[in-house]
Amino acid sequence: MPGPYDAKVGDVDGSLDALGARLMERVDELADAMADRIRAGVALYRTDMVPAAELRRACLENLTLVFGAIGHTEPTESRPSREHGRRRARDGVPLTAMMEAYRVGARFVWEQVAQAAAAEAVPTGVALRAATRMWLAQDVYTHDMAEGYRDEATAQLVDREQERSALVQALLDGELADSNLWEAADLLRLPSRGPYVVIAARAATVGRRALPHAERRLSALGIPSAWRLQHGVELGLAALTAAAPVDKLVDALSDMPAAGVGVSTPYARLQDTAAALRLARIALNSTLPDQRVSVFGRDPLATAAATAPDVLEQVADQVLASLAKIPAADRASLLDTFGTWLDAGGSSADAAARLFVHPNTVRHRLRRLQERTGRSLTHPRDVAELTMAYEVDRRRTTD
Repeated sequence: MPGPYDAKVGDVDGSLDALGARLMERVDELADAMADRIRAGVALYRTDMVPAAELRRACLENLTLVFGAIGHTEPTESRPSREHGRRRARDGVPLTAMMEAYRVGARFVWEQVAQAAAAEAVPTGVALRAATRMWLAQDVYTHDMAEGYRDEATAQLVDREQERSALVQALLDGELADSNLWEAADLLRLPSRGPYVVIAARAATVGRRALPHAERRLSALGIPSAWRLQHGVELGLAALTAAAPVDKLVDALSDMPAAGVGVSTPYARLQDTAAALRLARIALNSTLPDQRVSVFGRDPLATAAATAPDVLEQVADQVLASLAKIPAADRASLLDTFGTWLDAGGSSADAAARLFVHPNTVRHRLRRLQERTGRSLTHPRDVAELTMAYEVDRRRTTD
């Protein structure tokens, strides 16, 4: 008596159609068995994270795709699998657990295909073609599941980052009520009490982060932080500890590629964040190319020069007005010498060593500065006026 496939000798496609159809007749029964196999093999699938009905539906979709592929054209995509991956990502199921479930499921599917082929006496060539189509379909199903999972996980990450960024902005603007501050700290993964600092970093290019990966790098040092990118500047809120004081933060920021970074003085309460932002911005404006990170208050003259630049520039112009009548190179030489003299503690000899000139050259330049400005370096008030004008002027010329 001829077997069910004897009439189809040489008709591989017809034989595959018959095998796929025979398996499809049992698809509901096999979906239940496949779900049981996955629950037995993957512990997480025995919890409420993956409802039994959801698992059974995914198994049915998988089997329908695979059995259909055996009898017809191989699938190029699986929208149900992609949606299944998205749902599991929304439920918080780890991708590793899903991949393990898919491995267990793929083994089950292969067992069913092999058993059906043996029971129906399918020719070897047909069985091999069926196996090829089954694994190709299984690969599509697994790939699309992983893609859907990653799409959803990425979307969730973006949403969380947008929420965190909006919270940072609300704190910087002082728009959060006191009753919401604890929740904000929790969502930002910050302690509920300080000390905190606000960080303002100037971006080299508008729309690009000034301090790439700052949150991760500071976290490795025990400094939790949260960030907000604005037009031309990136703002951060960081929490300090005894093990990670402000100096440790400054050292870390100094190693990052920002065009300038300002740090506020430490403060204890989140509701004072908006006030600290102003200090961080002032500190940012006081930075120089050779001092890219500035902490508010550490250099009072630099801070004062950056506090009201429009007003202080007018003051500086008045103090240094006579220098506008000499060549720009001479003007720069007199002011650079004065600044070096200040840094040298008023010592002409030390200033000369730093400038690689003779001490008499320093003295000569300082006399010219006094003559031009009408201010004496032996009078404290005159020195204070010249110093302030110098600080304002050098920040203006480095912008």
